[in-house]
Amino acid sequence: MTRTSAICVPLLQSQTNESHHLFEEVRVEENIGGNAPKKIKSLAAEVFWHFVDAKGSSYGVETGRKLRFTEINISGDHQSFSTEARDTQLIENHKGRDDLTVETVFEVVVDRDMCNIHGTLHGSCAAYFVDPCSSSSLVTLGLLLGIDGTGVSQSMNLIWHRPIYMGTKINIRSTSVFLTGRIRTARCEIWAGNSLCISAVHSTINPTAGRSKAKL
Repeated sequence: MTRTSAICVPLLQSQTNESHHLFEEVRVEENIGGNAPKKIKSLAAEVFWHFVDAKGSSYGVETGRKLRFTEINISGDHQSFSTEARDTQLIENHKGRDDLTVETVFEVVVDRDMCNIHGTLHGSCAAYFVDPCSSSSLVTLGLLLGIDGTGVSQSMNLIWHRPIYMGTKINIRSTSVFLTGRIRTARCEIWAGNSLCISAVHSTINPTAGRSKAKL
């Protein structure tokens, strides 16, 4: 798998009455919209699927594989990100800047195994979606700034506004808030059509970020 050409994304296929998750190599630029450079889309998607453990058997992976990475948008300047030939230079130009914001968008259809006994999205499943999806905005911003945007969860605050019923297609929109210190923060909203159903704030910590070497 090369970082610039393709990533692994989930493809659900039924065989002999059993469901197996397979992976199909696809072009990132044909599947992720938005104004981010294609190189950034490729790297961000690769990191996302790594942490979901899309090819493995970690907690929640059967649910995580059903997510679709649909958009990466960058705001904070007025340059165009649509020209492939300029991608590398655009990335270099953004390194070290702190006025950029990244939005990532995912979508998924709420299945029965994501729901509680009432047929609505389970709270723990909502939290599972918020974790990697909100982190993706920080990771992507880190790629633009030339720093490590990963971290471990420090706090997560979720507010449920409306129930989400089985069979509903939801959009998970995450926006970077702060990245340049050890504690990073992102906002996340889960929408069903034009209705806001869940809002969240997720803070992560990267213990090694910002450390300077001791001087004698």
